[in-house]
Amino acid sequence: MRHNLNGKRVLVVEDNYLLALDLVDELEAANAVVVGPCNTLSDASLQVAHSDLAVLDVNLSGETTFPLADRLQALDVPYVFFTGYEKDVLPVRFAGVDCITKPQSPAIVVELLDLRSREVGSDSILELIPILRARARGFLGDPQAADRLVELALQCAIDDPGPMPSGARVAPWLIRLMDEIMAAGPGHLLN
Repeated sequence: MRHNLNGKRVLVVEDNYLLALDLVDELEAANAVVVGPCNTLSDASLQVAHSDLAVLDVNLSGETTFPLADRLQALDVPYVFFTGYEKDVLPVRFAGVDCITKPQSPAIVVELLDLRSREVGSDSILELIPILRARARGFLGDPQAADRLVELALQCAIDDPGPMPSGARVAPWLIRLMDEIMAAGPGHLLN
């Protein structure tokens, strides 16, 4: 399946030159406008506000990209980690962020960015359900447990006595609810 990022500006933060070129090739083939690649935090920090999506290596010459990830989250800019580290080294606040471990193909990065960009672009619950299910299945291998996670997030949204945060979009709000449920521990979802 060919993914289309429809001219979205994708920030690439990677200090391995050859891998950065592979990422750029894959992203451009998916009609993305590549920002960077940036190989330092300071260069990448200047581009965050001008990006629709991002790909972050965890370690740039000894510095983590976690402050950059925090800024992206604060701005509701979807991103993925593409790194040599396993997901368990990420701080718990990034539990809901996709982590693709190198040497997997940059094509997987494009696939996940396409999915994340569709999450942000939709406010229709009916359009969001398959997206939420795909995200839940990324967390949980068991499809039934993944469906329970989506149901629980939707139930939390319905039962929440307060309104959705002012100015928030539906997709990021529901995704945050799902991420919070996962951060509390998936044990109650599993068969």
